[in-house]
Amino acid sequence: MKCSFCDKEIKEKLSFKNIFSKKETIKLCDRCRENISINKIRIENYTLYYFCNYKFIKEIIYNIKYFGDISQGIKFKKLFKEFLRLYKFDIITIVPSNITRETIRGYNHIELICELCDVEYKKLLTCSYREKQAKLHKKRMENNFKLLGDTVGENNKKILIVDDVFTSGNTLKNCAKQLENKFKNCEISFLTLAFTEDKK
Repeated sequence: MKCSFCDKEIKEKLSFKNIFSKKETIKLCDRCRENISINKIRIENYTLYYFCNYKFIKEIIYNIKYFGDISQGIKFKKLFKEFLRLYKFDIITIVPSNITRETIRGYNHIELICELCDVEYKKLLTCSYREKQAKLHKKRMENNFKLLGDTVGENNKKILIVDDVFTSGNTLKNCAKQLENKFKNCEISFLTLAFTEDKK
């Protein structure tokens, strides 16, 4: 059998334990098993889920985001499937690319990864051009995210926002604030492919 993430061949020894144990939905090689999981932590008033440390998949994300190698996004398909089996949400949305960068690249990589991994989502937010997070004043960043005019109704109590990497969390938290203004008393969670601590 092959690793669900890196596609490396897995040599599994037969034993009473693995013969009679419950079948795993995700098969990982030793290296991936050490680094990949469905992690869960609290970030202020929000729950953050992430699959691994950024260093482990840095090259994958870089190739997807900047070189358009979207096919590598299929690596996350079984992780998304298992995550959505374990956790249920009324609606899933994504962090929007700013219009200028999306026009230059020709795509929103998070949108394409979700589509490739069969994750049903709804676009709820839009974003005007913004500089890199480190250069942005907090108030200006908040003003860059806006709700789309055709945002769905009021009955969404559990909302998931998907992004590629959690660093400072400013982008996700500011997206969440816009949604909280629309969906009163909602519970917002984040899911990112990777987590990295802000070094500032």
